[in-house]
Amino acid sequence: MLQLAFENPAEVMPSIRPLLDLNWAETGFDFGFDPDISMYQTLFDLGKLFAVSAKVDGEIVGYCTVCVTPHPHNPAIVIAANDALFVHPDHRSGSIGARLIRFAETCAAAKGASRFLWHCRAGTKLAEVLESHGYAPVDTVVMKELHRGH
Repeated sequence: MLQLAFENPAEVMPSIRPLLDLNWAETGFDFGFDPDISMYQTLFDLGKLFAVSAKVDGEIVGYCTVCVTPHPHNPAIVIAANDALFVHPDHRSGSIGARLIRFAETCAAAKGASRFLWHCRAGTKLAEVLESHGYAPVDTVVMKELHRGH
């Protein structure tokens, strides 16, 4: 049976490290994965970050971490933005991902968010799913490695 839960990410991250590593191996960048658990705790304590989990038989099989903050151009607009969304490959055939997304939206709204931004790779199934659920592309994110001292 599936259970969705609101979580403090700093409390659950150490116990799900294999799941985090699997996520990084699948969608991470070209640098090592070394999350700062104390930063996650600080942001959670400030009410700026939370996680939701999907548990099957008490075991976390998926999660989403979400940052919540007033928009710097208009603090009356509170933005929620995902930090990570992952469901173990063995559990992707059902509705866990969609249910995590909806639950994250509900929790973000309860924290005052009026808009939700999802960060995902362009052209992926997730991008298609989000667009089919009312999300629209608004920005393109690009990344470049900077070399210090140049």
